[in-house]
Amino acid sequence: MMKRWLALFVVCAGCADLESLQTRPCDEAAPGVNVTCEIEGHNNRAYDLVIPELDPPSGGYPVIIALHSAGADRKDVLRTTCPLGEIDSRECLHAMGANAGYAVVAPDGTVGGLVAGRSWNAGGGVDSWRCVSGNACEKNVDDIEYFDALLDDVATRIRVDRDRVFVTGLSNGAAMAHRLACERSESVAAIVPVAGALQFAVSGTCEPTRPVGVLQIHGADDPCWKYDGGEPECSLGQSGKNHVGVESSMTRWASILGCAGQPDEDRMPDAVSDGTTIIRRTWPGCGTQLQLLKVEGGGHTWPSGQPTQGESAVGKVTHDFGNEVIIGFFDRFPE
Repeated sequence: MMKRWLALFVVCAGCADLESLQTRPCDEAAPGVNVTCEIEGHNNRAYDLVIPELDPPSGGYPVIIALHSAGADRKDVLRTTCPLGEIDSRECLHAMGANAGYAVVAPDGTVGGLVAGRSWNAGGGVDSWRCVSGNACEKNVDDIEYFDALLDDVATRIRVDRDRVFVTGLSNGAAMAHRLACERSESVAAIVPVAGALQFAVSGTCEPTRPVGVLQIHGADDPCWKYDGGEPECSLGQSGKNHVGVESSMTRWASILGCAGQPDEDRMPDAVSDGTTIIRRTWPGCGTQLQLLKVEGGGHTWPSGQPTQGESAVGKVTHDFGNEVIIGFFDRFPE
């Protein structure tokens, strides 16, 4: 083992360009270098690639793909994972991932729609269910084909361990991670969705061809993707349309993965007095890892990260854990 939109349609506030995360042209990709690449046939949808300083192991680099929320872009998702939004912090997802030997990829979704940012086609849009999210979903953008092209393009820049490709994301990006676990399980070993649930299952068929690890992280007081589902409080458009709830999503995954019985439940240490506590659930008998971290008192936020807006809009950030838990989960795969 190695060493280790604002959701929906709210624009990421205060997210400046990542000037201190210096990137170079894609043809300069090498260990320890951060590059920005374009994908042939996908104009205006670039991705940033953070490459570990060490040469890849014999099987290639494991890869973490980080998906932004709706109304944001590839630059925003990296900053969102950083304490206080400080992009040079060693506790950012890209920094911790690279230090643990992972290449970290931050791609762009589709531009356009109700806001100036980008979005992913994460499913929904039938009956009373929200189309997640916005322009990409409403135009039925083929983000599965984009994911395939993205992964193939990354593999032309660095050596990739195809058995260790992981996806995480916030809100719309989290819902897209769920969809990828459903439709590209042959490529994705595990996902960690943050503040976004399995919306795809209401409009598509979720039948992974192999078990996929799922660690869901979600605030119990999330106003933008409510824990119990329903219509969000902080988005534009789609009045009267609902999100799926977290509990129903986890029950669905437990059935898909063949988990046995009720989940085991415990509380994580309350490391910081910030108004949040963590309930951890683990489902037995799945042949893979299915876990939920329910952040009591937590909002629509990345753990120990930079909130996309103020607490009054999105709720509290938990500081009881951070990106080390996400990377530690990915470290387990393949089992």
